[in-house]
Amino acid sequence: MGNEGSKIIPIIGYVLTLIIPIAGLVYGALLFFFKEDVELYHKHGRLIIYFSIIIFVVTTLIKIIII
Repeated sequence: MGNEGSKIIPIIGYVLTLIIPIAGLVYGALLFFFKEDVELYHKHGRLIIYFSIIIFVVTTLIKIIII
């Protein structure tokens, strides 16, 4: 397998972000900063961070509008 990485690791990050955006942010940061040697993790880590921020903002706005 070498330096390719496993595709399940980013998938777990995206699912975690949908369920708990803050945990997804931490997970994405871990992938982005600590797995720099694996390009797949580095790329998806950045995308998971963006995705978790978007999900957090959207859910917060929905909560504000509903209340």
